[in-house]
Amino acid sequence: MTPDDAPSLNPTLAPHPTPTPEHRPAEQGPAPADLPPAPAVPAPSGDALSAREVEALMGGADASMTEANMALNTAEGLDPDTES
Repeated sequence: MTPDDAPSLNPTLAPHPTPTPEHRPAEQGPAPADLPPAPAVPAPSGDALSAREVEALMGGADASMTEANMALNTAEGLDPDTES
């Protein structure tokens, strides 16, 4: 094979003539002189949930419903102890 028969090289594969600049990590700048005012935070109302409201939010304490959900998960091939 002669040099004239050699495939031409892709010029974009040539090495860059300029060296890569040294890596300099970013640094934290100075703190601002004036901070904007903080948004208003409403005061707590002081009203608490009753035990009935908490039970309703938690889904009640109906053991038959829990057992039914576990049976459905098992029927679907899910492990109710590890699935969330």
